[in-house]
Amino acid sequence: YLTAQISLEAIVGAVIAVMIIKAGIEMMRDTVDEILGVRADPEESRRIRDLVSQEPGVVGAYDLILHNYGPDRNYASVHLELPDTLTVDDVDRLTRRIERRVYAETGVILTAVGVYSYNTGDSEAARIRNEIQKLVLSHDWVLQMHGFYADLAERSIRFDVVLSFDIDQKEAVRILCSQIQTAYPDYTLLIVPDVDISD
Repeated sequence: YLTAQISLEAIVGAVIAVMIIKAGIEMMRDTVDEILGVRADPEESRRIRDLVSQEPGVVGAYDLILHNYGPDRNYASVHLELPDTLTVDDVDRLTRRIERRVYAETGVILTAVGVYSYNTGDSEAARIRNEIQKLVLSHDWVLQMHGFYADLAERSIRFDVVLSFDIDQKEAVRILCSQIQTAYPDYTLLIVPDVDISD
């Protein structure tokens, strides 16, 4: 009788110990995740991007970064692609409207809104964009190209590329610069590499 009682107590003690260790590991993992950061919820990212993109005049929304600093403390930054015909006043009104809407519908505060200029009304710039986009997206390690602007007077081209994690950024930019410079030797290039951190 005594042997059975000791065995039962030992088993119950072992089960409780395992439960305590498991809870401790989960708490430590959650804390480490908060400190080091975790990938943003893809559904929330898409919702914010969709809200921003619905605004008239917004060509695209990119580089969304979400930060969580605890319950009801969600902040974000985003880049908007806007027509080059907008004035600073137009952009100010638009970004403030977007900030209010995103906060009202998601509770996320947009702390920074960057802007990409989009060529409008210039068929030569559109042709260059299409050719370069075809060349850039021919690489399977390029996920997206955005923020493209060709300044024909200054002879400069600038854009961002979203790269997969399995390619070295410097090497990717070197390859793209070499190929584009061959096609457009008279242009100065500025290619900014991005990493896909929110879906």
